[in-house]
Amino acid sequence: MTGIKWIVTDMDGTLLDSRDHILDETFSCLMKCQRAGIRLILASGRSYARLMPYAEQLEMKKYGGVLIEVNGMAVNSLTDGVRTVYARLGQKDRDRLFAFIKEREAEIQCYEDEAVYYWIPERIMEIKRRERARLGIPDSFQWISGTWSFVAEESYTYPIVKQVYSLEEMPKILNKLNCTDDPDSISRICRELEEEFGRAYEYTRTSPRLIEIAPAGITKGQALKKYMKSEGICPEEVVAFGDGENDVDLFSQVRWSVAMGNGADYVKERAAFVTADNNHNGIGEFLKTLPGMEKILGD
Repeated sequence: MTGIKWIVTDMDGTLLDSRDHILDETFSCLMKCQRAGIRLILASGRSYARLMPYAEQLEMKKYGGVLIEVNGMAVNSLTDGVRTVYARLGQKDRDRLFAFIKEREAEIQCYEDEAVYYWIPERIMEIKRRERARLGIPDSFQWISGTWSFVAEESYTYPIVKQVYSLEEMPKILNKLNCTDDPDSISRICRELEEEFGRAYEYTRTSPRLIEIAPAGITKGQALKKYMKSEGICPEEVVAFGDGENDVDLFSQVRWSVAMGNGADYVKERAAFVTADNNHNGIGEFLKTLPGMEKILGD
């Protein structure tokens, strides 16, 4: 029998393929693991609202599944309904971060559990107008930027998605605040954020054109560490998959840390193993190599 008790996986670029779907092979693998008593944990920058469709697809509530939400802001046990929130950004954080990023003319996205509010400077609006016209995107489609471009890859799945035009329209308490722009601008803004605010926040580049800002100490890895301690789980009993910078701290908490083939070199260098990419069942292919998994997964 395998010694693995938990499987922890990032979402975008890891569990999900390039179309935001779970591959059939990956789904089958994870369902077999859950039926064998292995707990599945989704660890993501996404909020509860954007994780639950996948959790329901995987029947995680039935099998004791857990969500690590918003890069470690909260841990949500689906079976018993216990949700532990560790920290959020307060009004003071919102005010000074908004002012700092607005001055640099980057897009600002503020997140609650079931809502995202976004502010777009005119410079970026001009880029969006040109890009949307080129792609034939209708005006009814949301103006918020996506992870990889100035146009969202798909319609956001939050119940509330609202464009705002002033700080006063933003919520006072936030799960996280995102800053998005072209890659060169994001590199510069990230450096300037660290110079201005130091270690008051966690700054994570989840893609070349996106920074996610959270309270200090809020990471996927720290949330997993606390949850492992509360459940009496050892690092040798956990396998963790990821592809982004926000997965590196996750890797440091477990014995079986696995970078996806599509991950950045920085991420691969900090993982114990590298597997196939997210479009080629990287999760399932690695799980098959673990001792005892052949009895669970079969051929």
